[in-house]
Amino acid sequence: MPTFGRWIQPLLALLRTRRGLLFAILALQALVLALGLGIVFQDVRHSVAARLQDRILEQNVRTAESLAKTMEDLSFGEAYCGSVGRERAQRMIEDLTLPAGGFVCLLDDNNKIICHPRLRQEPLLCGIDLSEMSVDRPDDSTTTIAQADRDEIIAGQARFLDRGIHYLAVKYIPSMKARIVVQQPESGLLAFGEAVASGSMLRAAGLGVIILGLTGAISATLIRRHNRVLEAINLGLEQEITVRVRESLDARHSLIIGLAKLAESRDTDTGQHLERICTYSVLLAHQLRDRFPEITDPWIDLLQLAASLHDIGKVGIPDHVLLKPGKLSPEERAIMERHPVIGAETLAAVKDRLGQDPLVDLSLLVARSHHERWDGRGYPDRIAGTEIPLAARIVSLADVYDALTSVRVYKPAFSHENATEIILAGRGTQFDPDVVDAFLRVADAFAATRDRLNPRSVQDATPARLAA
Repeated sequence: MPTFGRWIQPLLALLRTRRGLLFAILALQALVLALGLGIVFQDVRHSVAARLQDRILEQNVRTAESLAKTMEDLSFGEAYCGSVGRERAQRMIEDLTLPAGGFVCLLDDNNKIICHPRLRQEPLLCGIDLSEMSVDRPDDSTTTIAQADRDEIIAGQARFLDRGIHYLAVKYIPSMKARIVVQQPESGLLAFGEAVASGSMLRAAGLGVIILGLTGAISATLIRRHNRVLEAINLGLEQEITVRVRESLDARHSLIIGLAKLAESRDTDTGQHLERICTYSVLLAHQLRDRFPEITDPWIDLLQLAASLHDIGKVGIPDHVLLKPGKLSPEERAIMERHPVIGAETLAAVKDRLGQDPLVDLSLLVARSHHERWDGRGYPDRIAGTEIPLAARIVSLADVYDALTSVRVYKPAFSHENATEIILAGRGTQFDPDVVDAFLRVADAFAATRDRLNPRSVQDATPARLAA
């Protein structure tokens, strides 16, 4: 089955192309033509063999009659070993040439061979008694040479000595007191029949190839015309679908950005926080794509949008906790740590209404798990290592870097260098080591993005409440 799968998939892919479809049509036509020619060849071969057998028997009878009359007219005299008539007959038989390996032999009055074209090469043929040689006649009767009526010509099939089946005609010559036997080996006739049938089949095959070429050309023309029509229709449909999909995506993206902005409006950062988080996440994802095969261009596009929804759950956090300028109490921290769950539940409700959607699925993972830690001491689920979704591990570092380098009500901004030191210190504890290594490779790009999109950043300070 695995071997079958390895070649069937490329074949199916080929059949989806115009060239593959044309190849399949021609292959099917060739198969049908070959099967037809095979069936016809068998029928022609049997038909030729039957007709040839009848013609050969008729020809043998005519030859036997003609030779018998010639021998009588030339007054060969009685034929027996050593007679003048026998010697003359032997020379005549040796000079005869019959088609398909045919030959003539002469039997004496006791049905023993006295003349045979190979008698000089095989002297032992002389005197062989053929009295009991059975002849199967066309009317399905059987007779032996000895039983044959001397007044009639017998014709049919017989096994001649040990030399296979022969078609023969036997006629008695009264003046010579001998029987003349005209015979054709079946092997020679079969070869002749095969040659006749093969010649006909070669002509039929040539005609089939011409027909196949013509139908192939016609099929190719029709397929091209059909494809042009389909391409025109598909182009129109693709353009319409592209417009509709773009409109749908634009509407979805607008709603997502609106939801993200709603959550951002309640936080203490009035700058371009979402744009920075998305940019940082994309920078990290590009650095990690060689390490994680699931990171593709479409996945990065989804991550860029999903990152903007990471803190959507903060819309459910009361202002006295969310906007508190000082350190949170244990009770307040417990409330703050609910925002990943609130965000995930909000997006799960959207998913229930919308159905399966890659963006919503990824956004839900990011919203719920972006505060988890590599060592398992994060929240809300206390999961660790690769149990944390990859997208959440990326957004987690991006979010912390932005929190460190941004001004909040409870702290001033850190410098890029200080933020980098803190993130490096969290490698393998708070952050995925691979993500930290990716950050170090694009640290300069992070700094450039911070300078461009975070004009409120100021000198180094000590964070009061980073994890929230």
